[in-house]
Amino acid sequence: MLPTNKFKISCLLLLLLFSLFFTTGCWNGIEVNNTVEAQGMVFDLEDGQPSFSVQLASPASPDQSGSSKTTKPVNISQTGQTFTEAARRTMLSLPRLPLWAHAGVIIIGQDLANQDLARAADFLGRNRHVRKTSLVFISKGVTGKECLEAEIPMESYSLTGLKKLIRIQEQQLGYYMPVTLDEFLEDLALPGIQPAVPQVTIHEIEGKKVLRLDSTAVFKDGKIAGSLGETESQGFRFLSSKMITGGLIIIQSPLDKEPDKNKLISIELTRSQATVKPQIEGNKLKKMMIHIEAEGNFYEQTFRGEVLNLEQVNNINELVNEKIKEDITASIIKAQSLNSDIFGWGRNIYRSNPELWNQLEKDWPVIFPGVQTEITVNFKLRRAYLQDRSFEFKE
Repeated sequence: MLPTNKFKISCLLLLLLFSLFFTTGCWNGIEVNNTVEAQGMVFDLEDGQPSFSVQLASPASPDQSGSSKTTKPVNISQTGQTFTEAARRTMLSLPRLPLWAHAGVIIIGQDLANQDLARAADFLGRNRHVRKTSLVFISKGVTGKECLEAEIPMESYSLTGLKKLIRIQEQQLGYYMPVTLDEFLEDLALPGIQPAVPQVTIHEIEGKKVLRLDSTAVFKDGKIAGSLGETESQGFRFLSSKMITGGLIIIQSPLDKEPDKNKLISIELTRSQATVKPQIEGNKLKKMMIHIEAEGNFYEQTFRGEVLNLEQVNNINELVNEKIKEDITASIIKAQSLNSDIFGWGRNIYRSNPELWNQLEKDWPVIFPGVQTEITVNFKLRRAYLQDRSFEFKE
């Protein structure tokens, strides 16, 4: 017998009722008007207590429209027994729920970084609302909260501007590498490597407090051990396992045997890739083999004389090789003096020879400062932009 219409309707209703068990509701939905965008988060210690600060985007007033919108950030801070409590205590004075996942910058205050990052690491790693691609910075000479009150020229929000600042700096100068929260937590947790994070400080310019990048914080056992200066930070960047692009290299003129500070050449780095391998003989680590492949372009010279010929181009390549090698060596010397393996050499050994790393791991803090290196650099000058000859002056 063919099913009746009533039977068909009954089956359809049962299917519809059954499908309700697999549909999602909006029980935890939040109205957009009840939210506010978080620009960045700051973690400090205040009188030994966890202190949490957030920079929020101030909603534009109804009479503002288009490009005329100029809003100032809203900065809120609270303390608590834990960072979770401190963050939720911001709700005591905030009528909207922050969209934490929009926060693209995290600043860790130097007081917290000098003591123990374990007090904040669990919150940062476990919290599903914290974006793991956020960029991490360490405050230097100031608290993280003070960085919220400082400015970055041409930017309404200092923390959003800080994210742009380090990206542009990397392309133009190549001193400091951006570090994501995911990379930072991984380096904190895994053996054979220590974190190294860009630092920010406050400079006063024409009566205004302005944020500025200043050195790289080097960590050891969850706290700051010291810092890398500009040259050392640039050398550290060259040792990155990732291909790096952008940066500036200044060398002496190849025309003079004696260095002259007034005769310089600017080279724009276009790309660089490091290969780092441990040289193991028998069951012992002999040294770390470091090789750099790099390319760049001729950007400027500050003296008279023709240097864009085959002979001088070869000399320029050699001078750049030496400069990169000097920067890398300075970085290694500083890291070894701080006894902090920010290069991940221990991890490299583990990948190459797990059995050897098992023997070295316990004594790595003692072994690392004495590890020998062999550095080779192969730089190639590729182009000279708008002129293929040096500028000619009238006599």
